[in-house]
Amino acid sequence: MRFLHAADVHLGYQQYNSKERFNDFYLAFRNLVDEAKARQADFVLLGGDLFEKRTVDPLAMRQAVDGLQTLKDAGIPVIAVEGNHERAHYRDQYSWLQFLDAIGLLILLDPLVREGRLVLEPYDVETGGAYVDLPGGIRVYGLKYYGAATERALALLQDALAEASSPRPAYSILLTHAGLEGVLARCSGAVPRRAFEALREHVDYVALGHIHKPYDFDAWIYNPGSLETWSVEEAAWEERGYYVVELTARSPLRHRATLVPSPRRPFERLRLSVDACASPEAVYEALHARLRRVRPGPASGRDPVVEVTLEGTLSFDRAELDLRRVETMVREAFSPLLVRVHNATVPSEFQISLQQASSRAELEHLVLRELIERDIRYRAHAAAWTDVALELKRMAVANNSPDEILDYLRRKRAEIPLEEP
Repeated sequence: MRFLHAADVHLGYQQYNSKERFNDFYLAFRNLVDEAKARQADFVLLGGDLFEKRTVDPLAMRQAVDGLQTLKDAGIPVIAVEGNHERAHYRDQYSWLQFLDAIGLLILLDPLVREGRLVLEPYDVETGGAYVDLPGGIRVYGLKYYGAATERALALLQDALAEASSPRPAYSILLTHAGLEGVLARCSGAVPRRAFEALREHVDYVALGHIHKPYDFDAWIYNPGSLETWSVEEAAWEERGYYVVELTARSPLRHRATLVPSPRRPFERLRLSVDACASPEAVYEALHARLRRVRPGPASGRDPVVEVTLEGTLSFDRAELDLRRVETMVREAFSPLLVRVHNATVPSEFQISLQQASSRAELEHLVLRELIERDIRYRAHAAAWTDVALELKRMAVANNSPDEILDYLRRKRAEIPLEEP
């Protein structure tokens, strides 16, 4: 037998407010549907977050119904659990996954908890259930997203399985929306691996969702990652998509899981240090050289999303950096779908060290000189420009006319040379 294991589809995500990105998430889902048909899968597992958010966009619902109906028409059941993105706001509300279950497009697994104990009841179209039995002696247990209570929910499941009186199925799968600690930093809903270990004697395959980075452990725990690039940080994880799992009667592992990359829109991430750039023009020249060295990612027939991060310490005023020019340069180099420019630069360190007590006037002179020296164009004549700034202040306080102040400034600009950056 053969099944597909996917998670984190995120239909309805209009990333960067782009309609094209909205459609990209559907294209990834539709590819999964087509692959399930082409590979003649016996069933499909969805490990949570079919939708991006609880309040589903009507077009996203249409996309979900289109794909799920295609699988139903092909005789391929879809078994799902709720993720953190799509669960109802309140416990007594009806979620959209429950709606899809009610109209027969998927089987939603969600065990009841009564008096502190998890109840293992078989799935029924009217009442739902904790597990579903499939042809060939396969049983799929399901746990929705429990967040901080995930470890406790797994313990309750282990207790329920240990107390079950019925014989163990030929092959058991646990489908749940949870992550493992240590895969990603600061991930909610992640639990230590020991939380799953007690389930080894009851479960042959642990099918996870939630973390968008693919990983597997001990040929037992599998997480396919997101089908599309949900955030730019995921661009580095090229090998992610869905698992094709072959069940083998005589293999010691009892299954063979192959991670198949999902076609995605390409992302390019560029980082440029400005530490050696003495002027805005030097930044643009460095960016131009960097763009010439970039090798585009694998061809996908789709224009990329490009993120440029400028980082390091500036030698000039941060406001002089023209981010629109940076974006234009990137567009000319890549013809991208979208350009994201992130200015992470910082001004040079401003620190004054006084050897002895200074008067107010002396301190004011030192501060102004330090500020002026931070701009390379004025650095060579910082002392002269400091005197100019102090004189402008004196003239303003003395109520000199604006024309007198401007005449003085024009005269000094003509007298004091500017350094070419």
